Amino acid sequence: MTCTEKGWYPPPICVRVDVSCVNPPRVKNAVIQSERPRYQNGERVRYECIGTYDILGDVDVTCLNGTWTKAPQCKDSPGKCGPSPTIDNGGITSLLTPVYPLRSIVGYQCQAYYELQGNRNNVGENGEWAEPPKCLETCEISEEMMKKHNIQLKWTTSKKLYSKTQDHIEFICKRGYHPVTPYRTFRTACQEGKVVYPRCGQNTG
Repeated sequence: MTCTEKGWYPPPICVRVDVSCVNPPRVKNAVIQSERPRYQNGERVRYECIGTYDILGDVDVTCLNGTWTKAPQCKDSPGKCGPSPTIDNGGITSLLTPVYPLRSIVGYQCQAYYELQGNRNNVGENGEWAEPPKCLETCEISEEMMKKHNIQLKWTTSKKLYSKTQDHIEFICKRGYHPVTPYRTFRTACQEGKVVYPRCGQNTG
């Protein structure tokens, strides 16, 4: 500029500088919520740690005059557990979360006609879950099957019986029939929804 009789010439011009921000800082083991390609001055970006990692520092960074404030860190938190194991033919009765604190307990239950085998409650220790229980199918002994094999239940007259896995079931021949299969087969057990039935044949003579 030059000092003239009328003042400084040419007069200064203020040009607006772009103070927006792009490319928020990348944080290991973290994701950015609702990420966009550009942010205006004063806007914030929020971070969320994944898995069992905990955030260290502010969860937000701010765009200030074209630069970002200091980003947080995601540190591994020993002892925490990820999602609890699922089981077939059953479900979890506790609140489901992606991360559980040390020594958290989750409860399990089975669907109808399934029997829970193992500990109903599972405990998370040192980042790992114990072995979850299993849901084993129960056995249904129906009148139709007993009629087909000429047998009946030894200790009950019920037309239907539900038996748990490994429970013993005893049969006898109906009146007028004799064993066809060995005597040991008349005392059998439910094996995860399946039963091997003994057979009886009609007496002759």
